[in-house]
Amino acid sequence: MSEASEPSRSNDALAQLGELIAAGASPDRITEEVGTIIASWAAEPEMDGGVAQVRIERLWDSISKDAADLQEQIADAEGGNIEALTQAQRVLAAMNAAVTALAAAHKRL
Repeated sequence: MSEASEPSRSNDALAQLGELIAAGASPDRITEEVGTIIASWAAEPEMDGGVAQVRIERLWDSISKDAADLQEQIADAEGGNIEALTQAQRVLAAMNAAVTALAAAHKRL
């Protein structure tokens, strides 16, 4: 498996998860999608555990950072728009589900 293709595959998965998160997918749906992404990687003919771990780490790093940033924004919100705050909390829950699922997948490899 070429290391040059790794950022692209990770970026594709990140975009896929990002679309679902932005669309308001539930944490359960995000967890399911993480499993689907990892299963598709595992089905690649030349996949090995090291490559899968690199991909998972890239996703985890990016989503974890975004989740931490959003958590900070939510904490800083002072009674503003309740609807926007509720949506932000929904997005944060989905991001946290992705982070948890990625961490679990990383441990399994």
